[in-house]
Amino acid sequence: MIIDTGRNLPRARMGDFFELLHNRKKLVVKPVKNLSHNKGDVIYGRHAVNKLTGVRRETYDFDVYSSHSKHHAIKIERSIDRGTNSNLAYVEPMVYTMDGKNKRVWRVKTRPHGNVECDYQSKPKGLRYTKINGVRYETLNRADKKYSKMIKNNDIHRFPNAFFDKYDTSMYKRGDK
Repeated sequence: MIIDTGRNLPRARMGDFFELLHNRKKLVVKPVKNLSHNKGDVIYGRHAVNKLTGVRRETYDFDVYSSHSKHHAIKIERSIDRGTNSNLAYVEPMVYTMDGKNKRVWRVKTRPHGNVECDYQSKPKGLRYTKINGVRYETLNRADKKYSKMIKNNDIHRFPNAFFDKYDTSMYKRGDK
C-alpha cells in the first residue's frame, strides 16, 4: 500500500529529482525540523548523534519518532511535492519485528529511484530527548544503549541503510564513543 497525495500534480521528471537534491535543505530538512519543533517529534539515529557529538559523519535520511507518524510522514510528502511542483514523493509503510513485536515505519520516498528521505515511527513511552534550538534529539545515553545492544545481538544490518558501518562497529566495540 503506497500513499500518494500528489496525484493531481504533474508527473515527476528527472529534473524535479535534481531540484530536490539541490534544494533538499528547504524541501526536507526544514520541514522535518519544524515538525519536531511544533509537534514534539524526536529525531534519532545518525542525525541526532551528529548534532549531539559535533561529529559530522555522512548521513542522508532522517529517522523520527512521532506521536502521529503516518500523518507527519504525509505532511513531509506533501511538502516535497509542493516544493518541486510535481508528484515526486510518496509514503510507503514498512513492517518489521523487534523484540517479538511488530513495528511500523512510514517511509517518505522519492521517485524515480525510491530514495528514502525520512522514516517516521511511533514514539516509544518514556523517551528522553535533548532540545537544541527547539528541535528534539534522542539523548546520547539512549543511542549508546540501543546501538550497543544491536552490536551485541548482531542485529546491526536490520535495515538496508543501517546506522552502522565498519568504522562505527569497531568504534563502539572499543568503547570510543
